Amino acid sequence: MSRQGSAGAERPLQEHYLAATATELKIATVPRRFAAVADARLLFPHSGSIEVTHDVLELRGWRTLRARETAIVSRAYIPEYNRFTAGGVRGGFPSLGAVRRAGAPLVLDLRNRERIVLLIGYDVVSGVTKNSSWLVALQRFVAG
Repeated sequence: MSRQGSAGAERPLQEHYLAATATELKIATVPRRFAAVADARLLFPHSGSIEVTHDVLELRGWRTLRARETAIVSRAYIPEYNRFTAGGVRGGFPSLGAVRRAGAPLVLDLRNRERIVLLIGYDVVSGVTKNSSWLVALQRFVAG
């Protein structure tokens, strides 16, 4: 989860994130959902820098989570953020293999039954994220 700095010191894994709770996505207005087909940033109300260390997941500008608060981390489409929304105007609807999951969000199921949906390193032009590379790091974070 950490990267080695030039002097050998460990530094936290960092990137830009977009986030929402599943409830926030579910209650999003139709115009907002429609606009998000062109730019997912319009659907996610929280954004900033995400940083993960061995015991803290910091979603700067929104909230901080401890490993013990998170039950499961997965990368999957959910009803509140499906393949159509993720593919958007870029037409990301392939049907074979890993490419099919290319736009899948990271989903954090918290122990309090809240669900957080994350897009990490989202590129508005391509719709590509760094979610797949962050999945392992976040699973390690949850495992402690």
